[in-house]
Amino acid sequence: MSQSEALPLPRETGPGPTAAVTRERILDVAEALFAESGYAGTSVRDIATRAGVTPGSLYNHWSGKQALYGAVIERGVRPLLELMVELAEREPSRDPAPEVVTAVMEHLSARPHLPRLITTEAVRGGEHLSTLVRDWVQPIVTRGLVTLERETGSPFTTEEFPSVIAVWIQIFLGHFALAPLLD
Repeated sequence: MSQSEALPLPRETGPGPTAAVTRERILDVAEALFAESGYAGTSVRDIATRAGVTPGSLYNHWSGKQALYGAVIERGVRPLLELMVELAEREPSRDPAPEVVTAVMEHLSARPHLPRLITTEAVRGGEHLSTLVRDWVQPIVTRGLVTLERETGSPFTTEEFPSVIAVWIQIFLGHFALAPLLD
C-alpha cells in the first residue's frame, strides 16, 4: 500500500460533510498524490476518487488542477512565511534559531507530504515550482535574511547569509523528503 493510500481522512460529523471538511480532505489527498506522482502524474479524477468526491464537486472548490496545486502549496508554505515575517518584525532579544527550528519542524510534521512534493517536482524538472519559488520561497528567504542581519553576534558574514538560509531550507526539506526511507 502506498503512503497516500494509507492517508487518514478527517472524520466528518453531523448530517453531512461541511464544505471546509471536504476542502481539507481534498487538499490532504491532493498533497499526498502530488508528492507521490508529481503534478503531471496526478489527475483530478485520481484526487477526487481518493477523496471520496466526484471530479465535478472538486471544481466547486477550485477552477482546475493548477488552482488546486496552488492551494496545496499555499496551505503548506504560507505558515512558514508568516513565521518569518513575525520573526523579522520582532525585537531582537535572543537567538531565534531554536524557536524557528521547532516551529518549522512542527509545521512540516503536520504536512509531511509537502517536502516530498517539492522534492518530487524539483527532480522532475520543476516546471510547476517557478511560482512556488517566486511567490513563497523568495519571501521566506528575504525575511530570513532580514532576521539574520538584525541579529547581533551571528557567526556568519552578511555575504554568507543567503547560503545559510538555503542550507536551512535544504535541511528541512531533505529531512521530511527522506524520512520515509528511514522507517
